[in-house]
Amino acid sequence: MASVIYSRTGTVAVVIGSALLIRLGYAWLWPKPIPGIPHNPVTSIWGDVPAIIKADKEDKMSFVEFLAHMAKKHGSICQVLVGRQSLVIVSDRKEMERILTDVKIGDQTARVRTLFGMIIPNSQIALPANETWKRHRRLSGPSMTQRYLKRMSVRIAASAGDLARYWNAKADIVGSSTFEAGLDIQRATMDNIINITLGYPLGCVDSARTALPTEQVPVSGGIAQLPRSDPPPLYGAINKMFESLDRVSKVAFPLLHAYIFSYASPSWRKQYNLIRSFLNNAILEARVRESTLGQDGGNLTTDADCVLDMIIQREAREGTEKFEKGEILDELMMYVLAGQDTTAAALKWMVKYLPTDIDIQHRLHDEVCSVFGQELNADEPLDFNLLDDTERVPVLEAVVAETLRCAGVGSLVSRDLLQDEMVLGKFVPKGTNLMFATALLSKDESEWGPDAHEWRPSRWLTPSGAFDRSAGPSFPFGLGPRACFGQRLALLQLKTFAATLSRSFLFKPVQLEVGAWDAIESITKQPKMCYVSLERWKAN
Repeated sequence: MASVIYSRTGTVAVVIGSALLIRLGYAWLWPKPIPGIPHNPVTSIWGDVPAIIKADKEDKMSFVEFLAHMAKKHGSICQVLVGRQSLVIVSDRKEMERILTDVKIGDQTARVRTLFGMIIPNSQIALPANETWKRHRRLSGPSMTQRYLKRMSVRIAASAGDLARYWNAKADIVGSSTFEAGLDIQRATMDNIINITLGYPLGCVDSARTALPTEQVPVSGGIAQLPRSDPPPLYGAINKMFESLDRVSKVAFPLLHAYIFSYASPSWRKQYNLIRSFLNNAILEARVRESTLGQDGGNLTTDADCVLDMIIQREAREGTEKFEKGEILDELMMYVLAGQDTTAAALKWMVKYLPTDIDIQHRLHDEVCSVFGQELNADEPLDFNLLDDTERVPVLEAVVAETLRCAGVGSLVSRDLLQDEMVLGKFVPKGTNLMFATALLSKDESEWGPDAHEWRPSRWLTPSGAFDRSAGPSFPFGLGPRACFGQRLALLQLKTFAATLSRSFLFKPVQLEVGAWDAIESITKQPKMCYVSLERWKAN
């Protein structure tokens, strides 16, 4: 009898204990909003996650658009609850500028550092703003100066010219029929960033042009069905890294996901090792070149026209601080990963925007031909000094600025608070993740007018036709010390490609079924579909 009583008592204790543990666990998981900051009612341990999923599935609302909805509902400071984490959304421009430009207030978020740290742990983007990060900035910084950009501009012009010649070859086959252009842009920008970084292209566009059919291809509804060729293996490996970063960026526990689905995957490891081996060989070759030339080569720091040679030559000839082996490899890999994807995304949006304004295309073409010449197949690079002169190419500047404003390739900027802070009169504790929807602030109707969401480059031009860089707020590269490191290079690439393509082609509207404006938002915002219909300009 006593054993039965003890057994029942034990069972009751286990049940009560389990219930208490569940209750405590549930209480621990329950979202805890920061007091005083507006938010949606808390109805479950998931916080706003169900609302975000519903907005995506039912309303086709991106995460950035969901944040805009929250700001409209709650005001210029509010919070989105993702489980136990509180994301504080700030949609006030002046407050954003104050916080992002003060290095003492915030730093790169731990989540972003973790995300990129899985692939390039020794790169700037994966480091907190400590002494190591500052040293990396000092060593890499000269690559963004005018002296080195001018030298690299020859390589950029070559990549842009390759794309123009490739599209000319396609036009020979399909005429003015529409064809898919997104992959072409991906290949051209991959060639470009490898060329800039290491000193030679990958050959993505050349191999694609060689594989073009020699006969006519099927055309259905005005859309040409051109076959796709296989790109070089390294292109596939780099894309594999992009895909893994994209997947990991969308999960709650990125490090755990990476260990299970990336590090443990033989195919992922193979692609990762292929990239590392390729970059290691490039570093060794650069060191051998420098050792062979030695001091007999003169002051070759001014002759370096790729990032790798610049770093190696400065180390040898100027006695600067040195990157360790793992550091230089990760920095080069960062150049490739960060430099290719964002440029490709912006160019895809640009070729979609151009057909919406035929007048600006004519003005851009006339300007480019007037400044750089009308030779449609010229192999000479565009003059860097002219390209960099806003007074000579105001329409080109306006087209690039408006594309970056409207595309919102980098839609969000986030920072972890390094100290307790008063934000718009609300107390926000240290460690909180602040988010700034820069793409939305760049389309603020109170700043840009009722057509703020339209692509209209002329808004950047004064009545006299000059480029007005202060026409309104636009934050395509973020702000402050942690703003995009390569923004000057990105602008040079976009201007070079835009000028080269405009000199060759008029971009015509495409069919509705391939002209949708739906976007894919991951690390960057990309159009789901990118097709072009080209018409060659008639020679004057």
